[in-house]
Amino acid sequence: MQFCDNCGKLLLPKKKGKKKVLVCAKCGNEYEIDSKETYEVEQEVTHKTSELGEVITIDEDSEMSEEEIEARRERFIEGIDFFETE
Repeated sequence: MQFCDNCGKLLLPKKKGKKKVLVCAKCGNEYEIDSKETYEVEQEVTHKTSELGEVITIDEDSEMSEEEIEARRERFIEGIDFFETE
């Protein structure tokens, strides 16, 4: 990783014609890349538990009525645990 000498932000690789340069997204400074070095952009995102949500799927063959499905959706939106033991 390399950082901008001007503002300290992370430099990102970018193609400029046939060559690649490192560019600062904040101030626009450009730095040449040594031809021996390779750069790869990789993003790893981590989430807090509070940011995670549930995915609800209902089979088409489900025996629930539209009213029951809508009631479950509303309870989910309100944050009520709707998982029932049957």
